Amino acid sequence: MRSRAVRVSAERVFELARHLTERDREIALALYEHQLLTTDQLTLLFFSSRRRAQDRLRFLFDERVVDRFYPPRPYGLGKPQAHWLLDEGGAILVAASLKLERKQLGWQRRDDWRSYPQLVHRLEVNRFVTDLIAATREDGSLGVSEWWGSRSCSARLCGQERYSRPVPDTGFFLETRGGPIECYLEWDRGTETLERVGNKVALYRHAEVHSPPERAPVNVLFVVPTQRRLRALADAFAADDERRSKIRGYRFESKWPPAAVLESELAAGGPLAPVWQSLAGATDRGRLCDLPARTELAPIELARCFGRRWRKERPGFWQALSPLGVAPGPAASEKPLQQPALEPEPEAVGIALAPPTPIERMREQLLAEARRDLDATSGRERGAR
Repeated sequence: MRSRAVRVSAERVFELARHLTERDREIALALYEHQLLTTDQLTLLFFSSRRRAQDRLRFLFDERVVDRFYPPRPYGLGKPQAHWLLDEGGAILVAASLKLERKQLGWQRRDDWRSYPQLVHRLEVNRFVTDLIAATREDGSLGVSEWWGSRSCSARLCGQERYSRPVPDTGFFLETRGGPIECYLEWDRGTETLERVGNKVALYRHAEVHSPPERAPVNVLFVVPTQRRLRALADAFAADDERRSKIRGYRFESKWPPAAVLESELAAGGPLAPVWQSLAGATDRGRLCDLPARTELAPIELARCFGRRWRKERPGFWQALSPLGVAPGPAASEKPLQQPALEPEPEAVGIALAPPTPIERMREQLLAEARRDLDATSGRERGAR
């Protein structure tokens, strides 16, 4: 059994990069962006099986790229699954990926996540998006192509402004046949005052007013716990519209349609169910994929969306797992290119081939493991027949 590294430095991470892959880098970036994700969520996003996820996450844990904790759980319900977050080695990797110095990253390691007051809120927000990604995998016409954390959402809405801008809990692009739908989510647990809710509404209106005209439509989503909270939210939007209409010479027509759903209805029907209702006065309920889309944006291939890109069945999966900084080789299923007839093979002219490097041996081991999995799967299918 390997012992976990006690200290980590930039030199150690750069040395470790020979064994890290693009998928490892994306895992670190996801944990930096969304703070923490469970084993099941990381499996959905980056792996083809839970066992592969556990093996790779254990390696990243040993190398201090990621850290983990187990939240408290009532006695008798068993051990909860691991909750993963960024560690110091991952922070150095993220800083290098974003071309920043480590001190510019704005990240600090926490040791008290079990008692963190926003833990439940963060888990609920991340679970909403991962449930949406899981639902889109069952629908061949939908996919989540981008997913942003609070920091990135705020910057996207108001650019470089630091004040008077909303800070959504999360945001994402939902790819549909009609175009990508840009959404920003506020998960309301009923702990904030109604005055605070009204201030949030004013901030979103302020962000829309100061956004370029082509930045539309943007969908602002709210998940609320009770009907009373839902009515208060609708009244807040109506009051802000009325206040703006009384300003002399000021004309404002909102193109950021707000929508909301009760938490209980969302849990019963799922994120793609027709449970979302407009806060602009309409009583009909619709689906998330029927919201206004940004038709001026180019569509993204669904195979590149979350939950699909790192699936073993996707063509070119194994060569995408080349270590960082190493050009990927041809896929295992691809035939090598034929040499020209007039060009002799290296052995024919007495040129000795160089021995395989450790990285090449690692790649061959991964390909051999993939072939064994494929043979085992084929054997089970033949046995079932």
